[in-house]
Amino acid sequence: MLKAAAAIPLMGTHLRAVAEQYPSRAVRIIVPAGAGTGIDAVTRFFAERLGMQLRQPFLAMNRPGAGGLLGYTELTKAAPDGYTLILTGIPLYLLPLFSEAPRPPYDPEKDFAPVARVARVPQAIVVAADSPYRSLADLLETMKRSPGEITYSSQGVGSSAHLCGVVFNHLSRTEARHIPYRESSMALNDVVGGRITFTCQSSAGMLPLVQGGRLRVLGVTNAQRWDSLPDVPTIAEAGVAGFEMSSQLDFMAPAGTPEPVLQLLSDEIFRIAQTPEFIQFCSRQAIAPEIFGFRALVPEVSREAARWKEIVQMARLAAG
Repeated sequence: MLKAAAAIPLMGTHLRAVAEQYPSRAVRIIVPAGAGTGIDAVTRFFAERLGMQLRQPFLAMNRPGAGGLLGYTELTKAAPDGYTLILTGIPLYLLPLFSEAPRPPYDPEKDFAPVARVARVPQAIVVAADSPYRSLADLLETMKRSPGEITYSSQGVGSSAHLCGVVFNHLSRTEARHIPYRESSMALNDVVGGRITFTCQSSAGMLPLVQGGRLRVLGVTNAQRWDSLPDVPTIAEAGVAGFEMSSQLDFMAPAGTPEPVLQLLSDEIFRIAQTPEFIQFCSRQAIAPEIFGFRALVPEVSREAARWKEIVQMARLAAG
């Protein structure tokens, strides 16, 4: 989905002046997750190419922990000068909603300046390869028969994996028990080892384990089956009507970053996202290109925040 002009507009006088000075040193891109995750792979893809195009290093800096909270909080403390960016996902919107503090750690609409959206990432529910659950129907049968017996792991409260389980419980009218971890690799490892029943993760972390015969995929979370797993049904097809979930990947900067810098970064990211190389990368990662320039992304941020707030409220009501 393209939400910016196909032709990049010529920069105005002010933007050209800023472009001559920016970037004059290395730019950090915070990755609010561990190495080897989907968001990490996408960040490094763009960091390498932005560095070549703008002739300064763009450095991917992993800041896993608390479902992304550590990385997002770090960005809010950075100077709004374009030298610290982040690639975000669903937890950007969810973490403040799950916060028990009187004041959430940040406001996703006020504390961040949208730069560009590049993709949407679906997830999949996976179990150990030797799990007794051969299908989603098998898993649901046990969940309904023995509420609270089945466990699922995530990379922290408010993470996309956590919410996947919350929505799955709600729409299937079941009750799997949430076990949070610090990183997605830890959440996956305990599923592989049989200590946790299932998890819901993006393709980057779990596909190598599936291909290596250590995990089995029961269902994918988006509306269509994956080209890489054509025999695996969507969760909706497998019996949980109305289930659809994916994580948008948005580059953002601290609020107050000068608009010419945002425009320059948006234009450069947009160029990279339109290349056949990125389309092929997305296909290998089982993610969908979805491209917004920074002006089109501003209203999208408000819409996403409202949508996830509604989902979280719905899940809380269902939990009593």
